[in-house]
Amino acid sequence: INQYIGVGKGQNTVEQYVEYVKNDLMGVARDDLVYNIARHVDGTVHLFEKWGLPIWKTDDGEYVNEGRWQIMINGESYKVIVAEAAKNALGMDNIYERVFVIEPLLDGDRIAGAVGFSVRENKFYVFKAKAVLAAMGGAVGVFKPRSTGEGLGRSWYPPFSTGSSAYFTIRAGAEMTCQEIRFIPVRFKDAYGPVGAWFLLFKSRATNAFGGEYMVERRDELQNWAPYGLVKPIPANLRNYLGMLDVSEGKGPIYMRTEEAIAKLADAYKDDPKAFKKKMKELEAEAWEDFLDMTISQALLWAATNTAPEEKSSEIAAAEPYFIGSHSGGSGAWVSGPEDIAPPEYFWGYANMTTVKGLFAAGDASGASSHKFSSGSQSEGRIAAKAAIKFIVENNTQPNVDMAKVEELKALTYKPLETYEANKDFTTDPEVNPAYIKPKMFMFRLQKLMDEYVGGVSANFTTNKPMLDRALELLEFMKEDAEKLAAADLHELMRCWENIHRMWQAEAQVR
Repeated sequence: INQYIGVGKGQNTVEQYVEYVKNDLMGVARDDLVYNIARHVDGTVHLFEKWGLPIWKTDDGEYVNEGRWQIMINGESYKVIVAEAAKNALGMDNIYERVFVIEPLLDGDRIAGAVGFSVRENKFYVFKAKAVLAAMGGAVGVFKPRSTGEGLGRSWYPPFSTGSSAYFTIRAGAEMTCQEIRFIPVRFKDAYGPVGAWFLLFKSRATNAFGGEYMVERRDELQNWAPYGLVKPIPANLRNYLGMLDVSEGKGPIYMRTEEAIAKLADAYKDDPKAFKKKMKELEAEAWEDFLDMTISQALLWAATNTAPEEKSSEIAAAEPYFIGSHSGGSGAWVSGPEDIAPPEYFWGYANMTTVKGLFAAGDASGASSHKFSSGSQSEGRIAAKAAIKFIVENNTQPNVDMAKVEELKALTYKPLETYEANKDFTTDPEVNPAYIKPKMFMFRLQKLMDEYVGGVSANFTTNKPMLDRALELLEFMKEDAEKLAAADLHELMRCWENIHRMWQAEAQVR
């Protein structure tokens, strides 16, 4: 768990966490939102433990810290445990599963609900609501991923997060923020295994292919980014930038020196061969367990490439960009702060309400409040949900839903199915047709555009104004092509709408 303050034990203060977040985002964060989440997050983690999440403990019964703000868990059932609590609170009668929500419903300047379709049955859903909480994740697959071909779909962030939060809030008319921020995590290459445990627990170094430690050799570069380049810990984007400079100069690949880190940890036992051998086995097991717990594909890649972490280094690399308001990103909706600490211009009645009345946002959906991670996002969800209930109590009228608009949205929703049926027999292969485009090809087109013009992996994360102007020009063609999206079934219909959502997130970033 990446956000735990430890206020009750006097480990840290909420103010210190706010300072850490502001430094890591180089000043681009809302103090009031970060503070509000941080002061509640410990209670959320305690709830997780109460619900059954195994949290590592010391012999004294204290949580085991991985870093200053991180605590160790057995996370293989994390999502199931938290989801079970939500299910029990709501009751199955109030949960609609496998419904893809596509558009908000509005009554003037107030949210009135949402529409969506079942991906399993021929059902169209109209949800009428006095308040709505958007918490539909970030966006993956907007940029061309490193993992292509047989690796397609492997990403650091969940591939089923397709920009729905941004699309929903933008379409509702909500003001957005930090759309220029995308998160580019450095992870073990190709399987996206986490690096945190190696840096923080194993105390490993990262070096270029020639053994140079870019964080040391390029230390002077940090002076150019003062005051943020001079703080500890060094902001993640600056650490990534220094590594990127090495790659640009032809010093790649970048390696995590796992064999060196394991050897150093075992070195304390070198005078006792039996104890040394035992310690090496323990460290080797921990190295594999770290991935088997969290990123099994990384363990598979190690096995497939005959990589023993105690014997040889492993490549690390910057992943393709993601849009995520909860990790080290910041993109999302501009929301109201809490009444007791937000400045007047940041407060408009209800915590975490967007600029659209009755529409609330949390997690990846809310912007300028980075470093929430899973525990902070759940805390923010609790904050937003309670504020939404307060809004309903104080605005207890049912907004009007324009049924003509609903019928219009229903026709729009199922249009790709009709396009496919009307044109599928024009060619011998239904995947290739001059009258329509399938969602997979549409996604590839969008990813190529963003990768080459908007600072993706191929462009080494660099861009400029003429490139962005060209991207906007090509995005206009994408919008035209979106009118011709075709779906053979409900699953493919979902894929069509996922890519429309991605396209809107893409344009928001470019603009």
